Amino acid sequence: MFSKILKVFGVLVLFLLIMFAAVEVWLNRNRDELFRKVQSIVNDKLNGNLEIEDFRFRPFSGGLGLNFTLVNVKLTDSLYTIHKTPFLQAELMHVALDFNGFYKGEIKIKNLVLQNGSLRLFVQKDGYSNLSIFRSANSKDKKSAGTDKDGLVEKLGNLRFINFAASFSDSVSGKSYGALFHDASNRMTFTDTTSEAHFRGAVFFNGLVFRPEKGGFLMNQETNLDLSVAYDSENKLLKIRPSSLLSETRDTIGIQGKFNFADSVPLFELNFKARKIAVKNALPLLNKKVRDQIDSLGLQATVDTQVKIAGTTTQKPPRVDVHFKTDTFQYAIPVGMLRNMRTEGEYTNQGDTTQLPGVENARLTAPEVKGFFETIPFRFSLVLDNFRNPRATIDGSVRAEAKSLDPILDPTRYRFKKGKINIDFHFNGNLKRFFDPKTDKFDGKLYGKVSIQNVSMDYLPRQIHLQQIKGEFAFNEKALVFPTLSFSDGQNMLFMQGRVMDLIPYLFGSPKSLRALVNVNIPTWRLNWLETLLAPRQNISTRGKKKVRLVDLLDNAIDNIEIVMKLQSKELKYRHFTGNNVRGEFTVKNNSVRIENFSLSAFGATTVRVSGEMDNSGIGQLPSLKLRGKVTNADVQKVFYAFDNFGQKTITSENLKGKLNTDFSFQTRLSNSVKIVPGSMRGSLHFDLYKGYLINFEPLLKIKKLMFKRRNFEKVEFSPIRSDFKLKGQEIEISPMEIESNVITLYIDGIYSFANKTDISIQIPLSNLRKRDSTYVLNPNDQDKKEGSRIYLRAIDENGEVNIKLAFRKKRNKELEK
Repeated sequence: MFSKILKVFGVLVLFLLIMFAAVEVWLNRNRDELFRKVQSIVNDKLNGNLEIEDFRFRPFSGGLGLNFTLVNVKLTDSLYTIHKTPFLQAELMHVALDFNGFYKGEIKIKNLVLQNGSLRLFVQKDGYSNLSIFRSANSKDKKSAGTDKDGLVEKLGNLRFINFAASFSDSVSGKSYGALFHDASNRMTFTDTTSEAHFRGAVFFNGLVFRPEKGGFLMNQETNLDLSVAYDSENKLLKIRPSSLLSETRDTIGIQGKFNFADSVPLFELNFKARKIAVKNALPLLNKKVRDQIDSLGLQATVDTQVKIAGTTTQKPPRVDVHFKTDTFQYAIPVGMLRNMRTEGEYTNQGDTTQLPGVENARLTAPEVKGFFETIPFRFSLVLDNFRNPRATIDGSVRAEAKSLDPILDPTRYRFKKGKINIDFHFNGNLKRFFDPKTDKFDGKLYGKVSIQNVSMDYLPRQIHLQQIKGEFAFNEKALVFPTLSFSDGQNMLFMQGRVMDLIPYLFGSPKSLRALVNVNIPTWRLNWLETLLAPRQNISTRGKKKVRLVDLLDNAIDNIEIVMKLQSKELKYRHFTGNNVRGEFTVKNNSVRIENFSLSAFGATTVRVSGEMDNSGIGQLPSLKLRGKVTNADVQKVFYAFDNFGQKTITSENLKGKLNTDFSFQTRLSNSVKIVPGSMRGSLHFDLYKGYLINFEPLLKIKKLMFKRRNFEKVEFSPIRSDFKLKGQEIEISPMEIESNVITLYIDGIYSFANKTDISIQIPLSNLRKRDSTYVLNPNDQDKKEGSRIYLRAIDENGEVNIKLAFRKKRNKELEK
């Protein structure tokens, strides 16, 4: 049985071999005639010319059948001699003919392979297109050429392209398309009304340029296409069935759509879909204009996206709608990093449906954008209009623990310990140019509110420690207002209200200075700010750390803000000094303080008024202090005690009693511990001291050793003293003055020094020899006392101790003249 089957199979094979041998013999004998017939049929269907250098019968090539290989095929249109661009050329063209059609006298191509060649379609500037090659050369056939069911397209079966380039360029519109088919196939099927094509293979796209001014899509991109297309000739409808494009980065893009050519203005709709595609991988597929717009945002995210493009094939721009959903991503902004962001939204280039689609009419809507600004969680909604000059509407909120501010504000400078911060804000304006520093104007609105709840923080460069910070802030693009703000500096509870002017403009680069108006109430004020203000900043090392832009802006604002502060306090304490009913206005700027209209009650029942400046802005210099003031009816003992005896030990609060009125001006350098630098002191003092007593004043006790030993120098009452002092360095120049007391009358002048250089002339009229007891009445400016003989003494500093010696008048006068 098996042998019989082998015999039948062998006979069949032999028959086929004989048949194909006979066909090949016949083809070789009728080669020229057949070639001319094929060429004539093709040329009759074309308005051009087909050239074939050679063709061969290959019955076993690509399957058993009527298979031919055409060598160096060239198809040209009627104007080829002018433009020199062949419509089609191929080094090899493999053709498989249908048996049935061949014996019926019809040429039906079952398979066609184009290898090592190109197809070039074009439209010249004068409107001529080489697509005219498909119009019949015979005028009588031109009318029916478009509906001929036996046209060349309907005679094609399967197509394959190997190393074959295809291109189209339109010099009128500027459109151009180009691709190189590495190895791609197209399977064609036909029904009465529908032609279907399924294209699959590796394709290198040179680019798809629809509008030259915007650049092309798929520029120089390797892809793998799986494209299914159907054309309904009855309804003139071209459909792109669900298809896919695999990009060079192995991302799959779904494609679907339709083109309706039934209307005079053809309509089309294209849908694209991609999952988990990185923006950086999608950008090379887009045209340059769109690519640059997206790339300028610096957005690096993975998204699920659906794109719908609908419009006409005319020059009018189509409508584009995009739905997107991102995976988590990061986004860098000038003041830090937005982390773990996630959003979902819509984009359209026709936000206003009454206007044409376009960049100016584009709108992006993201109902919820969530993420972290460094470590601070936030969420906001976003509407972005007009991508040429973007305008945004943003409504957002921040709910954060204060500790999360540490990484943003640099924990080496600012350290938060506890508390909560809530922020709500609204923005509506120009996204690119919200503020123009040249014109100092805004293009939009910004407002919001901030709530601070029981926050504790340290400012390490100044060693400032604040606790129990509570407050409400309201802000817009021009001002920050705080109707209630309270905090503790560790010793004082401060209650504040006020506003900061031009904060937002300053941060955007406005030439305006940053200014704050503040009202401060400190019930009991333990003045510990001077040491803090005058202390040098601690140099916090940031070596090896990335510079944080936000903290630099904040530090810059703190250093440059001008604060005008109106202050009131029931009680002020600083070291030995105590004052009540404090009122004053301070201006703080550039590490300096200007004092205006400062008044308080101190030193008993008295009024102290002071103005002046304290400056710590000089580089490499100690802080300076300048004061001008007036003291009325002060207890001089309390004055000396409050100011630590002005840095000297000769006259102290234990020696002096009385009431003091004075006008003074004083300036000096201060150490960083707020100690006076004696050598830098300058000033003048006009004083009126009355009801004065000197108690156990050492220089007077030394006079007692020399004379008047029975008089009470331990407690000396003296009449009002009115004089002027000048201070230079550590020396006080004493103008000639009379001291009329119950034990002695003196006339003194000279230099009192804090630096062991005291040299004071003391003149004692001999009229002092008259007895003075408890009945003695003070009589200053008595002319009789000024006349007559005198005893001359000198108070001289010797090794840190002031000693009084006899002096001769002439010697003293000569020394004074030197």
